[in-house]
Amino acid sequence: MHEEIMGRIDRKSSIENEPRTLKMHQIQFAREAALYILNTTTIDEAMRIFTEGLETVECKATRDRNINGRKKQVYYEEELSDLEPLYRFRDIVSAPF
Repeated sequence: MHEEIMGRIDRKSSIENEPRTLKMHQIQFAREAALYILNTTTIDEAMRIFTEGLETVECKATRDRNINGRKKQVYYEEELSDLEPLYRFRDIVSAPF
């Protein structure tokens, strides 16, 4: 009865809004293609192929800090070595393209 009064709410799981992932055979195919490129081209040519079409993205590491009794987000623009604890690079060989 309560449902009739309020009306039915159709909800979607947030996971349904996420992009579809690759199937294992697609991941394996991408790995094999990447290895083929690495084995048959120079490193400069391979980098050009892998980065073709990419655009640079400004990335700033942030941390929440308590400044004057207020919580604020602080941006770090220091050198890479200063930011090391905030993030780490992934090994490109293990990345599932």
